[in-house]
Amino acid sequence: MRFPMKAVFFLYCALLFAALLAAMPFATLSAAARSAATPAFERVDRNKDGFIDPREAQGVPGLAESFARMDANRDGKLDRVEFARW
Repeated sequence: MRFPMKAVFFLYCALLFAALLAAMPFATLSAAARSAATPAFERVDRNKDGFIDPREAQGVPGLAESFARMDANRDGKLDRVEFARW
């Protein structure tokens, strides 16, 4: 039994669409989980000077190790923009 090419094409498109819809909640969930795991700038900036220094970064797992790479302008502290890229 042979199926017309048009029917095969539409079946393929429907299956692809269903697979994309099924994967969508996982992509959204992982982005939400990632943002929930990242501490807010205000919580990390303990002295409330508007910057995160290396000492404050020590309290956040992974931040101290990434500090030098994140400090784009090499001023020894992270501003909100630099922190947001983390």
